[in-house]
Amino acid sequence: MSKTASRENHFVPQFYLRSFSVDQKRLNLFNFSRRKTITGASIKHQCSRRNFYKFAPKLENTFADLEGEVAQMIRCINATGDIPDKQSDDWAALLGFIVFQKLRTTNTGKSFDGITHYFSDFLSENTATSNQSDPTYFNLKNARSVEVPLRIAGEILPIASDLKGHLFVNKTNREFITSDDPVVLYNQYCEGITYLGVTGWNCRGLQVFWPISPRELVVLYDHSIYKVGRSHRGSTVTELTDKQDIFQLNSLQILNAHHNIYFAGINGLNIVEAECKALGKRRPKTRSRIVESEAIESKPGESDGLIHWYDPLLPAKLSVSKITVRRNWRRIPLHTRAQMNRKNTPRTYNIRIPSYYLPSGRYDVKKITEL
Repeated sequence: MSKTASRENHFVPQFYLRSFSVDQKRLNLFNFSRRKTITGASIKHQCSRRNFYKFAPKLENTFADLEGEVAQMIRCINATGDIPDKQSDDWAALLGFIVFQKLRTTNTGKSFDGITHYFSDFLSENTATSNQSDPTYFNLKNARSVEVPLRIAGEILPIASDLKGHLFVNKTNREFITSDDPVVLYNQYCEGITYLGVTGWNCRGLQVFWPISPRELVVLYDHSIYKVGRSHRGSTVTELTDKQDIFQLNSLQILNAHHNIYFAGINGLNIVEAECKALGKRRPKTRSRIVESEAIESKPGESDGLIHWYDPLLPAKLSVSKITVRRNWRRIPLHTRAQMNRKNTPRTYNIRIPSYYLPSGRYDVKKITEL
């Protein structure tokens, strides 16, 4: 590998984008800032940043090994029309790739940059020091924005391991599209919850959507909550014949993308461009939210508050004909759903906080920061 190539790090791998190309070298893209379709864009220069993994020079080579396994696996899925068995090593590799892919994008890096800057300002405003008048005293900077997310991948994998896998096979004349942030986290079960996060990897009702070609899309889902196709009969593959289902799944990519949508253009460019422009107004201008509460007295002379950082649910109303919520789970009130986890898992850093530091009762909102 040349020195030049090693400095251009891809956060969405080239082998993956080739699945949405007609010649393995170029593909079509829609850029949201320019509201324009660009045809025949070189795959080599998509979804890459100079020195993006500079903090860990060997990381790209590590990703390359995993990508090689998953590339072979995708070819196998294309050939067999099925996904690996959940107990297999192939499934473990596929799950690992999906988790890493979600954590390594510029969208994730932007979110962590935002929280770093927020706490820099927060500490400057709320800490009494002799240097408080110096605005740079708590000038925190995140030089390696995706390092922290990638470091927690090992904690996410055991949590995500209970998600069930399914393959959607597109039998319509519309194509699946992808983006520069192709793994989409959603939660149909908690639609309507806006005041806290419901797309964490341990949230009840989590869904993960990842298109792997214009004709195939992998779904990971909380099988206690959803039936996907005939999954309740043991099936792991469902054919989609309704174009509205394809539009619904593509809308998640359009709403979640950072800058670009990528597509093969098998049936022309106009359909994808029209969908991108139609949904462009609904795309969230910010991706993360921080809610800071008013302080509550914790003990005489002292007070404490709460800070909640989360990614709001995408502004979609998902309605895919082959995904349904199980009847017994529909009876649970929406507010209760949002507070449910799939697993009780110990944290690596488990800090026990005395109860008097977290007084019970309502915490009124002081400030909401959009990142």
